[in-house]
Amino acid sequence: MKSCIFFKNRWYKIILFFTIIAFVFNYSSGIMNSLTAYADDATKNTERLAGDSRYATAIEISSNNWVEAYHVVLARGDAFPDALAGAVLANSPEVGGPLLLTESNDLRSDVWSEIQRLNANTVYILGGTCAISAGVENTLKSKGLQVVRIQGTDRYETAANISAQALQNSIRAFLVSGQNFADALSISSYAAAQGIPLLLTPKDNLPSATLDALQRLRVTDITLIGGDNAIGPSVEDQLLLAGYRVERLSGDDRFQTNIQIMNRYPFNLDSTLIATGMSFPDALAGSVLAANNNNPVVLVPKNDGQIPGSLTDAYLAANRDSVNNYLILGGSGAVNYKIEFYIRNGKFNPRVSLQFWDGYADKSCYERLLSYVPGNLTDSVQILVPNFTGDLGSDGRFGCCFPDSSTPRYLVSLGQSKGAKVVPMVQAKGAVANGMLLDPAKRAAFVDSTVKLVQETGADGILVDLESLADNTQQGLTGLMKDIYGRLNPESKLVVISVMSKTSRTAEPWYNEYNYHDLAGYADYVQIMSYDFSYSDSSPGPVAPLDWVRKVMSYALTEIPSEKILMGVPYYGRAWEKTGKGWVSQSFGLAKANMIAAQYGAAITRETTPADPVGIPTFHYVDESGTLWTVYFDDRKSWEAKFGLVEQYNLGGVGGWAMGWINEVSSSELYPLLQEMT
Repeated sequence: MKSCIFFKNRWYKIILFFTIIAFVFNYSSGIMNSLTAYADDATKNTERLAGDSRYATAIEISSNNWVEAYHVVLARGDAFPDALAGAVLANSPEVGGPLLLTESNDLRSDVWSEIQRLNANTVYILGGTCAISAGVENTLKSKGLQVVRIQGTDRYETAANISAQALQNSIRAFLVSGQNFADALSISSYAAAQGIPLLLTPKDNLPSATLDALQRLRVTDITLIGGDNAIGPSVEDQLLLAGYRVERLSGDDRFQTNIQIMNRYPFNLDSTLIATGMSFPDALAGSVLAANNNNPVVLVPKNDGQIPGSLTDAYLAANRDSVNNYLILGGSGAVNYKIEFYIRNGKFNPRVSLQFWDGYADKSCYERLLSYVPGNLTDSVQILVPNFTGDLGSDGRFGCCFPDSSTPRYLVSLGQSKGAKVVPMVQAKGAVANGMLLDPAKRAAFVDSTVKLVQETGADGILVDLESLADNTQQGLTGLMKDIYGRLNPESKLVVISVMSKTSRTAEPWYNEYNYHDLAGYADYVQIMSYDFSYSDSSPGPVAPLDWVRKVMSYALTEIPSEKILMGVPYYGRAWEKTGKGWVSQSFGLAKANMIAAQYGAAITRETTPADPVGIPTFHYVDESGTLWTVYFDDRKSWEAKFGLVEQYNLGGVGGWAMGWINEVSSSELYPLLQEMT
């Protein structure tokens, strides 16, 4: 019986937004020209379907693409043999639903929730009770579902029985190794789309169960997938002696074999799925999705350096103009943002854009800030730094500012689903930070809290920002970073530290606690806070004048490897007023600065110097109470001049403070610049 299924197909729709915003601000024509160019670059849609585990990723694939499916396929998520033929079954008239994954001895609650959402009434379990236990089967039955278990005495008979369940006959069949998964993943979407059985064999001897299935299905033509190390010549000889026509598709490794398949068969390239070739779950669940429209699944390595010059590279280059939608399967641990960028653009992001994602304890604020980033997030932002950690306690520990534990995990998953690495910030100042740094027991507690935060949220690392420190904390700060790096670096987690700005070893003695050279040894990136040259209660002036930022970067290069330096860039400006107690100021972003100038009819000029011919926007205005305000802020031109230092000094990238100062108006000025820089 064919199941009734409604397939969303939403990511196959080509979405093109042309947003024209008219400004009565200076330099508007230049802004619009850049916006037009940026819109052209962002026409390819990229979507990432990812959860915080292989099980959650399979659910994401299902929930984003099936509104309803009466039948689903359930496979074990930590072992591949019984699941390899599952895509053909899932896409068959018998099932017509997604493929979900669960643990061997436990029906995960999130998997059950997805089965309920789909209104499924039948679950097809792949493999015997060693694959998925009788307990899982009984749980499903107790919930009122019909369960069909497809199994055999081994993986080969299980695959044969899966094919028998899915298909009545076929003149063609694909034969893959039952001892590794990569070749099966390469062909499974096409096999499922065309209704061609996918059968397994060991390297040197064709199993009787596989031969019986070939005969039962009335197969005449067989394609071996993989080289002699996957399916040996003896198996090919057995098939030829049995009267089958046999051909082989193979390459020198799994990735070359994948591309041989991509080049051989006619796929619908409008949408192309990308999955890691190093593990099976993401591509397995995704192949069912790909089969619905006969889309290819391109496998990529974990090491992005393996792509340039490869057959995968050549395939992507030859077909890039034909692809309108890229669907990335899995989080950044499976397919990192560098590979994602390369797939779309044929080049790597040479630099990193780290952006402070300052939503504090407001979940909707985090979501809103991401909505302002045009196009694909990772074209502009590769590392997101949320600030949801709680205050540092007197014992050196910290928690989270959200009362529930699910929200931080959600925010980390949200950023990762868009391809970015998510690195929460731990921030403390003054006496409480000093007390922690000067006490070994409290430092150890801080390190434990850091590791716990990363583990519990699934984050990609940590950023440490300790400010207003005492002169005698240098040793403690360096020791702290050494301990954090020693715990997180072996787990492939990022460690970032923010440090105050210095222009020489001696020019700012109040910042001696930041030993640039030693700290760089225990961090992947050092974000230098090259802003607040003119601070909140100073006299009016630029927040980050170009010549001063240049001096800060020049000194940093003598202490820190250039590729580790992230130049701090402010997205805020200040308005100062003079009071009887001195200067005081308030901060705001670019959009509000322009709005205030327009409201009070103030003329915006640029304060330039010989070292900074571009200059900083500034204006004066008098408010309703008669107070005179002096305003300095950054705009597109001054940001662009600062970003030029990244190229000039070959820095690792930028660290922007902070996304909260950017809204739907100013986003069109900042994010295209970040895209160009990275």
